[in-house]
Amino acid sequence: MLGHIEDLPQVAIPSLVILAVGVPFIVLINLVRRLFSRASLPPSLPWVGTGPHNGPLSRAQANLKSFFGLKILLDEGYYKYSRNNKAYVLPYFLNGYQVVLPLSQIDWLLAQPDSALSQEDVNRQFLESDYTFPHPNFVKDPVHPEIIRHELTKKLNNFADDVVDEMEQALTDSWGTNTDDWVEVNVYQTLLHIVARLSTRVFVGLPLCRDAEFLEACQSFNRNVALSAAFLNLLPSFLKPFLAPLVSGLNYLRYKKCSKYILPTIRERLETLKNREKLPVFDPSPPSDYIQWAIDHAVQKGGIESGELESHVIATRFAILCFAAIQSSVITLTNAVFDIASSPDCASFLDTMRREVLSETATPNTTGPLWSRAMMARLAHVDSALRESLRLNGFIERGIMKMVVAPGGVTLPDGSHVPRGTKVGISGWSVHHDNDIYANATTYDAFRFAKGSFNSSAPRNGDGNGNNKPKALVNTSEHFMGFSHGSHACPGRFFAANQMKIALGHIALLYEIEPVAERPKNQWFFGHIAPPLGETLRVRRRKA
Repeated sequence: MLGHIEDLPQVAIPSLVILAVGVPFIVLINLVRRLFSRASLPPSLPWVGTGPHNGPLSRAQANLKSFFGLKILLDEGYYKYSRNNKAYVLPYFLNGYQVVLPLSQIDWLLAQPDSALSQEDVNRQFLESDYTFPHPNFVKDPVHPEIIRHELTKKLNNFADDVVDEMEQALTDSWGTNTDDWVEVNVYQTLLHIVARLSTRVFVGLPLCRDAEFLEACQSFNRNVALSAAFLNLLPSFLKPFLAPLVSGLNYLRYKKCSKYILPTIRERLETLKNREKLPVFDPSPPSDYIQWAIDHAVQKGGIESGELESHVIATRFAILCFAAIQSSVITLTNAVFDIASSPDCASFLDTMRREVLSETATPNTTGPLWSRAMMARLAHVDSALRESLRLNGFIERGIMKMVVAPGGVTLPDGSHVPRGTKVGISGWSVHHDNDIYANATTYDAFRFAKGSFNSSAPRNGDGNGNNKPKALVNTSEHFMGFSHGSHACPGRFFAANQMKIALGHIALLYEIEPVAERPKNQWFFGHIAPPLGETLRVRRRKA
């Protein structure tokens, strides 16, 4: 026995060497194969970026272009094919090929059943959620969309005052109270901290939403999910189950650190639930937060014995909800602040929004929260500034994207048959930057949507319905897909929109922003469009 143990290093070292050499070699072969592959797509579908040829070498060149020239490929495809009612293939080396349909086929796309084309499968692959989240079933069988729809969205008024209170304190902590001198702030980092506090104030309340270590754990989990997903996208499918634990191990550690703060509360609530019949007096009005919503939802769906009523399940769902709530909102807010600051009308934009907020908050609301859902719906200029920024500088290039899940594949409207696993959709980026839909489409016009029709010089009204009503941030359409569109449009957009309006409204109300001559560029990275992460602006608190 001892001899066998002594022989282990002699066996293990060669195995480790083989692993260290073999895995990178396999990954390299997989990447080379991707470069030249046509992904079993029919020859009737043209590829962009390949020039007059569509051979293996031209496809490889197009794939390489997608690293740093994805916008160029999108423009080529849109004006060469989409505007002529033709589908095309977008070579997307890092995230996989996409069949991009023309806007004229959006009704067909939205009409397809989930059994044929699935949007959820695209999201799962994009985030590699089978591996990056603590358990794949939490994404395959999500309950947080139901909680968002039935609790978070319907009860917006219940926690509006809490969000406003947290915004005022978080903004003061991050941007200061200096009314005499300009203060330089890192926009993304400070807004990330602010949005994390706003979201967790609703989800878990005080004092946890102000705990620096807890917030950092939540933010680190969010960052690590995106980075590990980007790396896993490069691996062949058969290697992912073996290497994913190494790649996403840090995600799990961050989740554990995050969950340790809320597990005591979860266990206490579950203990109360299980023993409520034994208690002489049971509180009929439990706290209104994510933990309680998750517990109530689980009881309604599966009773007291539901598997959802396990503390680690609720904690994991919380981590996923934080990822969904924080990241997209902070990106949109960061883009909006930079869009405003780099506009020649910066001071005018801020002044108009400030006067709008002052007008709406001048008379106290005696029947509900001052920043009620109805009041925020009247902040047309604040809303428009956010919607316009999301149109011009969205956080992903796709508008609607679905994956073919039908075993036999799907036949597109033009007769092309694409196999299972193919991604099919419409590019929101291309539509949002079309001058025939939006006048001066590449220019930030903060109050474009507050005007109703987008611009009197526009050939078309951008929502396609010909009316002149202001278009709200939450309203999706074939011409505005910042939150996707159709039955799978983001269910959390109502909460996110109100949270962002409270944030931007307070920035305009309380601060001046020093204009900048040129807007820092956004960076395209693995399908994400990142805002300026390290750039700063100078701000100054307004005098009372």
